[in-house]
Amino acid sequence: MEIVTASDLRRLLAADDNAAYLVLVEGRVDVVPSGDAPGLVLIDRAQVVDRIGSDPDPTALNEFAALLDSEIRLQGG
Repeated sequence: MEIVTASDLRRLLAADDNAAYLVLVEGRVDVVPSGDAPGLVLIDRAQVVDRIGSDPDPTALNEFAALLDSEIRLQGG
């Protein structure tokens, strides 16, 4: 089962807040505004843009989601 999906990354990139975060809260991934991280911060919008751009293709989204998912699992998430 995936933790982070391409859809999660799309939601983060579409967030109105340019400093929004992708967080893991009680086993689910959510997008939250800057300064309001109720769970484990996975990555912020600027980091995603730096890595895959602001309008990545589906392959880049899926690959980056898989990378984040793997990193979370390695940390025991």
